Amino acid sequence: MCAFSISSLIVGRAFIPFNALDNPCGINRLNREARGGDAMEKIVIYQHANKEVAIICNHQRSVSKSHDVQMSRLSEKMRELQGVLDELKTDLARAKKGKPPLKDSDGKPKKNMTPEVLERKIAQTNTKIEKMERDMKTKEDLKTVALGTSKINYLDPRISVAWCKRQEVPIEKVSLCVVFGLLLLK
Repeated sequence: MCAFSISSLIVGRAFIPFNALDNPCGINRLNREARGGDAMEKIVIYQHANKEVAIICNHQRSVSKSHDVQMSRLSEKMRELQGVLDELKTDLARAKKGKPPLKDSDGKPKKNMTPEVLERKIAQTNTKIEKMERDMKTKEDLKTVALGTSKINYLDPRISVAWCKRQEVPIEKVSLCVVFGLLLLK
């Protein structure tokens, strides 16, 4: 059953499972979980599936020295975005009442915007915050796993390419260029 599902992903290609696993059904689960959602959510799902392969293959690495610095930098950016979001919400409330916006942190007057523009900016800021939260969670989850090793040695690039095409995810976002270069040489 699993082999049929994967071979349907790769038309005209032989079925080659994950080399390290006797259970190619992971791709089926990956396809089920990746239904719906945007490309970034699908990439996170793909990375977690790759993490499972790396854990099974015992591809571990030590936490990098700069991990804590990177995480604190991301947290700082997150706090800044939260501050921007709070300011935008305050400006929106004032704009709906017909009042001018408050002055910015430098004491300079802000540009007067309509409520529609402010709502659009709030939505954009919320999207940025969600993306940053997702990135921070993924970075924390993958800090002790060497994903590159499993991508190079154990994941069949043809399956990755077929999955990307089926899920409409840019191939560059999920795989290493080296792997695709090797695939083209074959």
